[in-house]
Amino acid sequence: MNQDIIYKYAKVAYDEDNPQITEGRHIQLFMEYLEDTDPVDQLPEDLIMIARVSIMLRGLAHNLQQPRSAARLWRPLAEDVLRRETGSL
Repeated sequence: MNQDIIYKYAKVAYDEDNPQITEGRHIQLFMEYLEDTDPVDQLPEDLIMIARVSIMLRGLAHNLQQPRSAARLWRPLAEDVLRRETGSL
């Protein structure tokens, strides 16, 4: 339940990765470091697949020298879902 580790995990899994975020580590080694530091006890399967897809697409974008922030790209879709589901944002 380390707030810093939770933030870093969420940032790398669902948004973006760069040497500042990953502390210069390869993304896989960084994720292993986070898990070793503060293990995730439980995570819904849907979130695991979203993280996997996010990381894979960003890996492709990095290879094409087109880094992206998944969270910025997904924000309008997420806001639309929240509006429809809750009636407000």
